[in-house]
Amino acid sequence: MLKSLGRRFAGTVLLFSGLVGVGTSVVLLLCSCLGYLAYSDRPGPGWWGRLHWPTLAECGNYLGFAPWFAYFCLFFGLGLFGLSLVLGASTTPRWFNRLLGGAISAATAGLAVMGAGWYFALAAIGPDAAVILGLLYGVFLFPLFIEPSPRPLATWARISAVLCTTVLFAYWIISPFLPHRPVAEINYDLMRVTQGAEVVTSTPFLGSEVSKELAALNMRGNAHGGIGGSVGSGQSAEVIDLQLIAFEPIAKEARLAIPKTGHVVYVLHNGVWTAHPAIAERDKRTLTVEPGLDPRFDGGRVKLGKDGAFQAFTWYPVIPKGQ
Repeated sequence: MLKSLGRRFAGTVLLFSGLVGVGTSVVLLLCSCLGYLAYSDRPGPGWWGRLHWPTLAECGNYLGFAPWFAYFCLFFGLGLFGLSLVLGASTTPRWFNRLLGGAISAATAGLAVMGAGWYFALAAIGPDAAVILGLLYGVFLFPLFIEPSPRPLATWARISAVLCTTVLFAYWIISPFLPHRPVAEINYDLMRVTQGAEVVTSTPFLGSEVSKELAALNMRGNAHGGIGGSVGSGQSAEVIDLQLIAFEPIAKEARLAIPKTGHVVYVLHNGVWTAHPAIAERDKRTLTVEPGLDPRFDGGRVKLGKDGAFQAFTWYPVIPKGQ
């Protein structure tokens, strides 16, 4: 049983990924030998070279893309492994396995290489070659790793299993091309306020609603800049503005909720961050603030969301530690 599963796993996940990864890299190398540069941001792909024999450095460069392409194919290879199990349990005919395997392998190979090639401005020849390699794999190799079950399922169960698996796989393939709601952009700014008589105002890049909120709070003191930024996809018209104001040193970590729309002003006083106005509906993301690590000057660290690294900062004008 385990030996059979291992054989099918190697023949779907590993063989599919390796064939598409190495094969696409070889095609790109051959294009280069013919004088066609298959990837370039500037001046762009095109016939910039001449006919030549490949050098060792050139071979290493192009074949070095193979693991990168194969990595993107692995996810779809796992899907093909699951598909082979379903088709085996359903004892589908060989012609159907070739038809379905060829269509799915071609589409997933092209999509995987297209996604991988985005990082280095890959020309269309890359995904096109991957589609052909995926088609060849799906038609000629994929059926070899489908082992019909000695005890077939009931007819209704076989049809239902194959239909559901095909629909799920098709949705997996086309989902990146479906329209998605853009993620709202987040603008944030963090400042420290010490004793003083000046009116506290927001930074210019935050919206007018933040200015109105600060005017209503009527806070006074000497402002010290900290850190700010903007995070988003760049495709959304929605903007969420966050203003964080600390009236004391940041002494402990705090994970602050972000409103789904609009703005919020957080004020740190007596160790507690208070939101103005109160947040009714929350965004999935959070803003984490924690004490700084600089032994000389007061500051902090901030991180948006769960991923990524903290950004450290100190206040400016600087505030010596302990003040």
